[in-house]
Amino acid sequence: MQKYKKRLLQLGVILFICMNFILVYVDDEGRVDRLASISDWTQTFEANLEEKLYTKGVLAAKEEHNIYFDKNVGSFKSFMVEEGSRVNRGDPLFSYQVVQYHQTEAELLERTNQLEAEVAAIEQAIRKMTAFQIPKTNTNRESSFAITEDELKLEFPQDSIQANLLKEQFLLEKEQELAEKNATLAHVRRQLNELQSSEDTITVESPYAGVVTHVSKQLEDPIITIASNDLHVKGELSEKERPIVKSDLPVEVQVVETKMNLKGIVSNVSDITKETAAVQRKSTYPFMVDLQKGNEGTDTEESPIDQAHLVNEAQKKQTDSNEENETSKRQKPQEQAQAVEQLLPGYHVNLAITTKASQRATTLPDQAVHHRVVWKMTDKGRLIKQKVKTGIVEDDRVELTSGILTGEIVATEPESQLRHNAIFITPLSWENGFKHTISPKGFSWYEFLITGIVAR
Repeated sequence: MQKYKKRLLQLGVILFICMNFILVYVDDEGRVDRLASISDWTQTFEANLEEKLYTKGVLAAKEEHNIYFDKNVGSFKSFMVEEGSRVNRGDPLFSYQVVQYHQTEAELLERTNQLEAEVAAIEQAIRKMTAFQIPKTNTNRESSFAITEDELKLEFPQDSIQANLLKEQFLLEKEQELAEKNATLAHVRRQLNELQSSEDTITVESPYAGVVTHVSKQLEDPIITIASNDLHVKGELSEKERPIVKSDLPVEVQVVETKMNLKGIVSNVSDITKETAAVQRKSTYPFMVDLQKGNEGTDTEESPIDQAHLVNEAQKKQTDSNEENETSKRQKPQEQAQAVEQLLPGYHVNLAITTKASQRATTLPDQAVHHRVVWKMTDKGRLIKQKVKTGIVEDDRVELTSGILTGEIVATEPESQLRHNAIFITPLSWENGFKHTISPKGFSWYEFLITGIVAR
């Protein structure tokens, strides 16, 4: 008899447990309270996030200038440079002996007079613009600048700030144009003086600064090629990378040879493959990066590309001392510009292209986001299943664009305890529980204990 009672009792316990499981399972309206034990949680925070594409490139001359020789104007005499020579604007390149002295002299005189007139016109434009006064306040009167009715008329906007910026831009462009015209005029005058003194020889000077990369001893055009001193980065993108790289994206550049770190901007991304497209091989797309000089982006201390994989919340907080060090480093733009000028074409570089960026983004560690769902721990003691939209992913951090606010607390584990609308409990630890209960901040219990003993 007792054997049957024991078995009935066991069967009853099993039925009771199964019935509770069934009631909890079919309880869609939340009438049965559920308890979740949460052992780990975190809080959303603000951070500046970036998505970067890592690739490689090589330094190359930004421009190549070809110099030609017209054999109809004279006979070639000699080169004054060789491959690898560095030349500045105005340095002699080669000389030739003229065929028709008087015709060449007349052409040089005509060219000199034309350039002198152009220089005078530019100087007049600069003087008039410098003397032109822009009203400090908006007025209804016409605000325009004119040199002559035929050559130039410039309308200024009513906003005085924009008008001043337009004026400064005009003056800068004209001063640059004046410098180029004066250099050309000086070159033509030297050729004319040389011709008149020697009666048959003219020396051709370099109109560019750079490195001579080609000299044609056979006098085949171009007889000389000059690569500019300005460098840029050439690289290639795969078919997968090409859609996410666009012009004007910021780039971090690390020179492999010198460990120098520079900043740049994507200047061009080709829509045409490097080689003719073929089924048997993968396509690559050339792109170029313009380098920034001086205090715009040179850093010879740490590698930003290496740091990109190690960014965390602590690295995002800048201390006053770090800011002072950064300021002191950027106070040497001339030294930085000189360092950039020491770079040579052919140096290989590592590139980190910032394809996306978000400032002060609501952020969570990736382990707190479960398939675009977070479990919010409300101040009412319940877990709430909340769908979120994610954005940039940087290392182990995820941007949340909607569904949650900065400062909210979410549960991370254990996943088996994460149930919607469940009442949650958390373990009580010494740091987060007993310590603050026994000795809250600003309260010294031992002082009251000693006071009580002395009073007795």
